[in-house]
Amino acid sequence: MFINKYLLIFAFKQIKMKTKTENILMVLKVLALLAGIGFSIQCGSQILSLVAGFINSDWSKHVYDVNQDLFSIREHNTWYYVYAMSLIIAVSALNALIWYLVFHLLLKLRLTTPFSIEVEKKLERISYLLFAVWCISIIGKGYIRWLSKSTGIHLSGISIGDEYLFIAGIIYIISQVFKRGIEIQEENQLTV
Repeated sequence: MFINKYLLIFAFKQIKMKTKTENILMVLKVLALLAGIGFSIQCGSQILSLVAGFINSDWSKHVYDVNQDLFSIREHNTWYYVYAMSLIIAVSALNALIWYLVFHLLLKLRLTTPFSIEVEKKLERISYLLFAVWCISIIGKGYIRWLSKSTGIHLSGISIGDEYLFIAGIIYIISQVFKRGIEIQEENQLTV
């Protein structure tokens, strides 16, 4: 009890000594990690649902975060179901990967020297992955639309985001700003 009290006081003083930006970055690290874990769980449950659907279709209906409209597609044609689930799983897996990259980016980010090649490369990689999610989302929307027309089953509950292209563009622009900041930083080091 005595040691815990002093540890809490020390931790509180450390938090107080940090700047507001450092505290915000600490909270963002935790949120990015939680988002990565959440999307990993979502992806895993979707994979489990796909596999369980072949073992026993009743099991897959009760797995977390799976659209019920897809089960009617599975009864119509198994391959249509597999393709639709594959696209949904790909989006979830890429989302999990993006959030883990954001977490690692925040770990590597140093406020004393924010412009580093490692940070710029991670930002660029995140923008490419966001663009890939957008591409898969567009393919998925087209496939779901085609699937609804060809099977006559209304698939209203499946939503795939359009915002990924916009976010990818913003992150790519930020990565280019970081790249230019690195160039200016290197030029200043050479002139000194």
